[in-house]
Amino acid sequence: MEKLKNGKVFIWMQMLGFEREDADRGADRFLNQTGFVPDGACALLFHPDFVNQHRGMDEEYELPADNCAYYGIPRNSERERQPWTNHDLRDLARNLAASGTGMYAGIMGSTIGDAFHREWIADHPEIYSHRRGGGRHGHFALKRFADGTYYEDFFVDQLCRTLVDYGFKGVHLSDGFCPNGNIFHGDYSTDLVTQFVDHTGFVLPDTIKAGLGNDEAETEDARGDWIWRHARAEWIEFLCWRWERFFAKICARVHAVGCEVMVLGMYCTDPFETKYCLGMDMARIMRAGVDYLTANILPTSVFISSPWETQDYFFHRYMAIAPTTAAHIRDGHLISMAGVQDATEEWDVMKHAPCLHERDLYTMMAYQLAEKNGSRRALEGYFLCLGDGIQREDWNWERERMEIAFSADVERTLSPVMLWSDYAYERMLNEYIDTRRWTPFKLFYELAKAGTHCGACVRSEDLDSFSGTLLVPDFDMLSPEEQRMIAAYDRGTVICTALGGFRPEAYGIKPAVLIADRFSNRPLTAFAFGGSASASVSDELLAAVEALLSVDDGAPNLEGEPADVEDHPYTLVDTLRFAKVTTGFRDAVALLLQSLSDCPLTCDTPYMAFQLTNGAYRLYLFNKTDYQYRRAFVTMKPTVADTRVVSSFPILPVRYKDEATGGLVHHYTGEISSKQSFEVKLQPGGVTILDVFPSE
Repeated sequence: MEKLKNGKVFIWMQMLGFEREDADRGADRFLNQTGFVPDGACALLFHPDFVNQHRGMDEEYELPADNCAYYGIPRNSERERQPWTNHDLRDLARNLAASGTGMYAGIMGSTIGDAFHREWIADHPEIYSHRRGGGRHGHFALKRFADGTYYEDFFVDQLCRTLVDYGFKGVHLSDGFCPNGNIFHGDYSTDLVTQFVDHTGFVLPDTIKAGLGNDEAETEDARGDWIWRHARAEWIEFLCWRWERFFAKICARVHAVGCEVMVLGMYCTDPFETKYCLGMDMARIMRAGVDYLTANILPTSVFISSPWETQDYFFHRYMAIAPTTAAHIRDGHLISMAGVQDATEEWDVMKHAPCLHERDLYTMMAYQLAEKNGSRRALEGYFLCLGDGIQREDWNWERERMEIAFSADVERTLSPVMLWSDYAYERMLNEYIDTRRWTPFKLFYELAKAGTHCGACVRSEDLDSFSGTLLVPDFDMLSPEEQRMIAAYDRGTVICTALGGFRPEAYGIKPAVLIADRFSNRPLTAFAFGGSASASVSDELLAAVEALLSVDDGAPNLEGEPADVEDHPYTLVDTLRFAKVTTGFRDAVALLLQSLSDCPLTCDTPYMAFQLTNGAYRLYLFNKTDYQYRRAFVTMKPTVADTRVVSSFPILPVRYKDEATGGLVHHYTGEISSKQSFEVKLQPGGVTILDVFPSE
């Protein structure tokens, strides 16, 4: 039994996925069910008291029920919750390590009111996370004890002892040990605000200063209101510094005992949203030593277990996390959760939404990061959640699709590629507060919703090695050096956005097209130049763009001061509030990007395209309809020598258009006069993957 090739697979799972009564505590049974050796099994031990209350291995003791199952549930589809002891779990960790994988301890910062044991935090209430309205919500790992010492110092001592005593490969830290609540809603406790003042030297007004020491709801809320209105950027930067400091300390100590640190580090959020809404800079915690960032790009599982109704919204928004986060962190291991099923939260996308789940698996591994040395996949692999209760035949289904997703050896991205600028990212915090302009992430996924997919990001320092169609968000926020580099770019079409009133001529750019949002009181503008832009701007295209720009979609404009706009409480939806961008303007940008692209094909359905190292074009063709089959019609600019269906569906090969008859036929029905255009079937809500081999 081997690991999967070309990508990593970690499995996050409850202890319900292992059999305590087996002699090896279920290690062989688990691997026989998966049919492959994962790069790691992460035990969802859930409750942080697994670490907080760890008392060594000298005596055997039974672990609380909320370590033996997520929230202590009584069963999953496979077995009843079992009474695991500390020695049982140590045996399992050792046996998994001997089998070629390793076990990570996965904990959250949740509390469940002493439901199964006397919780550690009940005796240390100062570590609770404070929320607006007087709420208390689990652990907040950045806080201090009543004596002024830091919880993180206690925690890292306990953590290292725990990892060594059990023989774990590492730890996975999620909710509570990284942000999981919008910081607009807290924590504004005396402890955290005092840390803020001590670090920044920020001078609070006397009225706010006088309330320190009083953490009743009304006083805390007033403190939070003042900070959010008058010191928002400083507060966010402080929290980014605190989390960086926290992880630097954790990683140094955990690495010293030979273990790894995996971190959720986001909450279905992109780099800027993670910073603004959660107070964490993912690039900084990776530089602090985090080994794996386990991004939660799981649109289908979030959607089917939520009350919201627009599936496309989740899919495009969540998928854009992969390339933008890869560009942001640049270095370090980036993998992504892929929602499979969860007995505690009671959802199962493998059984209840298999086409959408397959689309998630394929698409998240398609995105690339263009670099000086070529191209690499944005994500290194999957962090499957949850993996308990899955039988061998279902693992076979999952493994087949993961292997397909890992099979692309990409040389370059043919679809448009979006520029990532660290300089613009750092400027965006104050800019967003002041203007509520679209972020690069927002532009990326809104264009995908409009039917034009970017396939990668490229960092500005790697641009000199890149050729192809380039999307540049926020040209006016780039550094002068980056602006000069973009203005001189001559290896493909460039489409840029900027705030309204921007004049590209001032930068030596002669746009072939310049448009503005006519119905926004804080409009965006967009312009195209370079490559084939001038030659491709036809009267027909300009008429289509004009038709889109001339209609107001009726969405309300943002009124008043942007800084006063109310922030959304949750991050699973479109959290950030933006100034109005008319749907017609968005669609016009998408049309220009698609029409002026240098991609060597046209298609009547949304797609992404890449060139593989063997010369083939890999196409991802998306069905916009979740409940019906569709067909995609593709016309390649080069003549086609052959095509191969890579995805699990369809079974039959493509149907080529016969130029002599105009009909569509499969190649096995006879000779085709020209293989340049073809049609292929798409499953409901799915994506068909093709390799197209051009004639030499």
